[in-house]
Amino acid sequence: MGDRPPSIEVPDVVGMTGREARALCRGLGLFLGYFNMDQQLPQTMVIAYQEPPPGTSAAPATAVRIWTTLDPLPGDRGSQ
Repeated sequence: MGDRPPSIEVPDVVGMTGREARALCRGLGLFLGYFNMDQQLPQTMVIAYQEPPPGTSAAPATAVRIWTTLDPLPGDRGSQ
């Protein structure tokens, strides 16, 4: 019980592939969550946005949600 740190600094995963980000987050004690929970995490697509932002303190086992370069970013309503 004394093994886990009280908080973990969220890494910057923007620019990484899903596979790289998952390995990094897992190694730190965090989870990686894809914004579209109905689809499988795209392992080779590049991450364009994440939440919570890098440098944020998070509890162990917190999910870092990601959006890839092909996903609509949060707040993007499609200006067409």
